Amino acid sequence: MSKLINDILIIGNVDYEIKRTELKQKDLKFFPENPRVFSVLNMTDEEPTQEQIEEIMCKTEHVKKLKESIKSNGGLIDPIFVRDGDMVVLEGNSRLAAYRILHKQNPIRWSKLKAILLPKDIPDSAVFSLLGQFHIIGRKDWEPYEQAGYLYRTLCDTNKTIEILAAELGITKSSIKKLIDVYEYMLENGDNHPSKWSYYEELLKNRGIKKAFEEVPGLEDKIIDDIKNNKIRMAIDIRKLGDISKVNDNLSRRILNDIANGERDIYSGYEVVEDTGKMDNNYQYIKNFKEKILNSSSTGKLLKDKNINDIEFELKKIQKIIENILLNIEKDKKQ
Repeated sequence: MSKLINDILIIGNVDYEIKRTELKQKDLKFFPENPRVFSVLNMTDEEPTQEQIEEIMCKTEHVKKLKESIKSNGGLIDPIFVRDGDMVVLEGNSRLAAYRILHKQNPIRWSKLKAILLPKDIPDSAVFSLLGQFHIIGRKDWEPYEQAGYLYRTLCDTNKTIEILAAELGITKSSIKKLIDVYEYMLENGDNHPSKWSYYEELLKNRGIKKAFEEVPGLEDKIIDDIKNNKIRMAIDIRKLGDISKVNDNLSRRILNDIANGERDIYSGYEVVEDTGKMDNNYQYIKNFKEKILNSSSTGKLLKDKNINDIEFELKKIQKIIENILLNIEKDKKQ
């Protein structure tokens, strides 16, 4: 261990004594609970060995690019964070992997790296806050899947609630809940590939898709199976399913059933419904307006509104506009 420089690091309004130094990379260990390690190894409940982590981490494009950046800079710009005692790298696992590659090329030049030595008894809550500051609200270099996985495991392994996590990280409860909801949905459906995160995020946030899943038996299972088998080209294409659902007529419902039964995919189904013109914004706008009026009238909300006189005035103006539009439509049809 090189010369130690004592310093103070504030985490969660608590002062922790740290030491700035250089450490031999061969003495350091990867942090198995690091979200990037989880996602790279596609882990199950079994903890990987240090050799497994190093082998797979060193093969990732992220680490290969990082290695070149470190090499061109002549070393680390940002030090890694190491827990004293067990010498586990809590922050900087990709940088450690990059150094391991460089060390094989030049053992003397790349034997040591800049590090911040944290107390060996630093509490897990402080580690959570530290990593959260770096990767969830800071530079955000963890993928959403990795952020969500870290939050999910923290909830499972501690007595913390979403409210507590939000307060510690200084972010909203809703943003944490959205991350965890998508992560849990992926777990429930047996898909733990980080690259598929955006697909499942689209599924959960689209109201049209939610409605279709509720009304069409087997549709949800079919779409998830298509995602797993790479039959949906891009995550944004998931929205086509929601667009079909929003048309909400006999044809669109039949198309959704065809997709559920494997007789069509979302692309051919979308084309059929799109050709009817009912996905046009004007059509959807008028249809949504009609449904809003119907729902308000059927529940009596419209008639009980305190602004009923103003509403009546506006509706009469709308009535005249509609009569003129219908008249023009009839004229166009006769031409």
